[in-house]
Amino acid sequence: MEKSKEEIIETLGLHLEKEYNLPPLAARLYTILILTDEDGITFEDCLEKRGASKSSTSTSLNLLLNMGLVTYFTKPSDRRRYFTTAKKKTFFLSKLQENLSRMETEKNIITLVLGYHKKNSPKKYEEGQVRTQVYLDYVNDNEKILKKSIKKLESIIDE
Repeated sequence: MEKSKEEIIETLGLHLEKEYNLPPLAARLYTILILTDEDGITFEDCLEKRGASKSSTSTSLNLLLNMGLVTYFTKPSDRRRYFTTAKKKTFFLSKLQENLSRMETEKNIITLVLGYHKKNSPKKYEEGQVRTQVYLDYVNDNEKILKKSIKKLESIIDE
């Protein structure tokens, strides 16, 4: 059964709340911008679509702008701002970059602990070295895949 637009907004909104630590309204507004088939939506459109206060809507849009997830443009002879998802910082690119950063940090920490054990606790090093190497191989493989995917996505965005 196909989900309705409102169900998709809620599902993706909940996901964005968790992944980006976004407040609920900001997550729903970002989702609406992702799903819209319009070039951009105005502040008034955002108010109408979510039924939130002007203050809450403004705060949420400013948060998304500051995070680089959203941008805006104006039209000649129209003073309104039209909000749209940022092209340079797409959701997918951000997720890949965040995953790569976590992988690199984890690899550095594991390598640091492994080096410490090798020097200060040879028995512990010997016991855990094989298991640790399996995991490091996994991390290294994923790091290569992430870098390749980031490069591909960046080249698409730069076109």
